[in-house]
Amino acid sequence: MDLFSREQKVYDAAVAVLLGAEEGSTLDVQLYGKLVEEYGKMLKQFRQYRQMTSMSERNVNHLDSEKHEILGKAHFDVLTGIFNKRYLNENLDRTLATMARAGDVLSVLLADIDHFKQFNDLYGHSAGDDCLRSIAEILKSCLFRGQDFVARYGGEEFMVILPHTPEQGARLVADRMLEEVRRLQIPHAGNSDLGVVTVSIGIVTGTKTSAGLLAADFFRRIDEAIFQAKNHGRNQYAYLGLT
Repeated sequence: MDLFSREQKVYDAAVAVLLGAEEGSTLDVQLYGKLVEEYGKMLKQFRQYRQMTSMSERNVNHLDSEKHEILGKAHFDVLTGIFNKRYLNENLDRTLATMARAGDVLSVLLADIDHFKQFNDLYGHSAGDDCLRSIAEILKSCLFRGQDFVARYGGEEFMVILPHTPEQGARLVADRMLEEVRRLQIPHAGNSDLGVVTVSIGIVTGTKTSAGLLAADFFRRIDEAIFQAKNHGRNQYAYLGLT
């Protein structure tokens, strides 16, 4: 229904009175006609204003929708489709703030594809991109809780955030990831041990007894853990507590 249907009826009735006025009647036809004309103009302007307002509301809603879409895309890695480093940093900061208030435990994993440079040299960057997508997907599939997530940390590195997960739980997740990556059987002649793509994983766990937990502390310590995993032969994980 037209928003101004009642006003339109008033206007139509006024026009009918004007048209039906007889000569010599007490109605001031000239004045009444002027009022009807002005009322008609005002009604038309109201309709135009309403139409413009409605269009503006639709434009605002459309812009809001686009804004949310852009913000959503800003948190995802274009190549692999998983979360990116920006989302990782923002989420980790929030998680650590919650831990500080509640007294909790957090485990962080860093998975690095073994000999990935050689993989690109042997099979080309297109195959390398396919490999990254496959690894990202398989790591993500190893997580079963909504609060856990994996993000592309950079290059061939993927970081996994496991809130409320102690050391033993983190070790189980790492074992699962190592096994599932090997099960993909992606050929890699440059990985002489198995001839397929593998990953090395560093694990760090911070608890409520760890004073002043910062993201930088996890990043520093996990670099040490991944170095140990690779230095001891790759295709395995190394665990370090947060000190």
